[in-house]
Amino acid sequence: MQILLQFLKDKSFLFALLIILLSESLLQFGCYRPFLKKSSYAQNVNHITETAVRSLPNLSPNLLIVGTSIAYEGISVKRLNERLQGSGFVAQSIAIPGSELITQELALRKILSTNHNIKYIIHVNELQLPWVDRKKLIPSTLAMVSELDRISAIKRLNEDRYELEVGDYITLVSRWVAYRNDIADFILRPDKRLKEFGKSLKSKSDSFYAYENSYPFSLSQFKFQNLEDCKVETKKGSLIPEGSDRHHLDAIYKTCFLVADTKLTLESNELTDLFLLRLKNFYSYVRSQNIKIINIYPPVSSYLDLEDNDLRKEFWEKEFAEELNNQKFDLSRILPQEKNSDYFYDIIHLNQRGMEKFTDELARSILSLNRQ
Repeated sequence: MQILLQFLKDKSFLFALLIILLSESLLQFGCYRPFLKKSSYAQNVNHITETAVRSLPNLSPNLLIVGTSIAYEGISVKRLNERLQGSGFVAQSIAIPGSELITQELALRKILSTNHNIKYIIHVNELQLPWVDRKKLIPSTLAMVSELDRISAIKRLNEDRYELEVGDYITLVSRWVAYRNDIADFILRPDKRLKEFGKSLKSKSDSFYAYENSYPFSLSQFKFQNLEDCKVETKKGSLIPEGSDRHHLDAIYKTCFLVADTKLTLESNELTDLFLLRLKNFYSYVRSQNIKIINIYPPVSSYLDLEDNDLRKEFWEKEFAEELNNQKFDLSRILPQEKNSDYFYDIIHLNQRGMEKFTDELARSILSLNRQ
């Protein structure tokens, strides 16, 4: 015991402890956030939500788009507002790639905690999500919710019946733990990170919008007939067609494998029940704020099983009927089946052309609300 007391009184230990506490305090106040790795989950959720918050006083949106990468890549908020001009509707987006319902709700709470004029939530629903919901927090979700209201996050994670581990709580409380991998990467490559920070300062604009899909590449540049062909023809080292690049090839390869290797049932199970609980909690909060919900079924690639997609839609309408008692627009088949691949960047996500089509159809759907 005496040795332990001597150690605790040692000046070197006390100095190290002071440094740790001081650095943790600085991290808690957000001093490291500008240096987060570009396009990391933590950086992304901050960029999207902060851009939305900054836009509120001038843009004054009354429609807020919520969803995952399908909505993030598939909807141009700038184009949507141009199409809605003069209708009384103004949109903004907090669609976050890779986000589960808990992340979407916490991002929404961040927006609604400010002065706002939000009257509608446009929720872009991915029909496969109930079968791939999770009992435990995955690293990407933990990284994102740690950047939002952490007190609300802990409360809501328990209400949503996540099986939280001690490490999850520590990550939510301690910035050092939450940023440990990001800081390690910074230490290894400080020059790259500082260049990114410098570029972000130079390119910082007053834009109301966090992102605009500008990918011209399409699936049609590849000639595979099905997902099995796709896995073979887009693997590493494959010939890249003219007008494409290695990033495009890699995105197609990954989404081909994701879709082809994900075998889902059409039946209710423990995960769909868990998703329903979380959807109820999410929508209950939205309605408590006197905000109406509009559900959107997004466009689906012809490389996917369209019949399966329709059956999942029927499942949603039956099993989630009470929660989906909202205005709904089915835009899953708005893209022509002939040359359908012209509109997709990869197997799941739209390219610029597809984004324009989806955005225009969404605008028409929203405008129809004025005629009801």
